[in-house]
Order: sequence, then structure tokens, then C-alpha cells
Amino acid sequence: MKLLKIEIHNIASIKDAVIDFENGPLNDESQFLITGKTGSGKTTILDAICLALYANTPRLENTSMQGVSTDNDKEITTKDPRQIMRRDTGEAYVSLTFIGNNNIHYQATWSVARARKQITGNLQGK
Repeated sequence: MKLLKIEIHNIASIKDAVIDFENGPLNDESQFLITGKTGSGKTTILDAICLALYANTPRLENTSMQGVSTDNDKEITTKDPRQIMRRDTGEAYVSLTFIGNNNIHYQATWSVARARKQITGNLQGK
């Protein structure tokens, strides 16, 4: 698999980002480093890739945290991937474009929204 482009909107610490692996400095390098301060979104980039491909992320699956939070009187477990949507937002999505091992281009997406994309709306299914 070769990653081509990822678009991230309202996922954890990232409000909006586009990472284009085909153009710019990333295209010219065989390896690169994801670096930054705590909370800058390093792990969120990896989470976004996993969300697009698998509709889940290891950060939530492997958490030792347990419990339930409520969203407009509905229970949401700590392992629910919808938890990764930024707080006080109405929608979140990831779009990943890549080339598979069969040399075919693919686009994988994941999204979640609140009712009518309103901050106060009920959390909808992914």
C-alpha cells in the first residue's frame, strides 16, 4: 500500500489538515518523521488512517479505560470511535487516497456527525 493523500476534519486535536504524500517535500523522501509537541496531532494522523481503513483505531481498542459517557442521554462507551470527533463540533471525517498492492487507486472514508450537523444534535452512527 502506498499512501497518496489524507484529509482530516475535526478528528481529535486536528481541526482541518491535508497531507499530500505525492507532492511537495514528502514526495521526494523515502522516509519521514512525524514530530511535534504533546497534543499537536502526531498520533491523530495515524488514528485517521486507521479510521479510514478499518472504522476503528488502536488508541481506542487498546485503551485500559473503561466506562460510559453520555451524549444527549445516550450512552457512548470509551471504545466507541465516534469519541474521537473533536468536542463542540457537528461533524468529523477522514478521507484517505492510496494505491493498493494491486496498483489500483482507492479512496477510503470514515465520518460521523451530529443530527443536522449541529453541535447540540444527537450523535449519529458512523
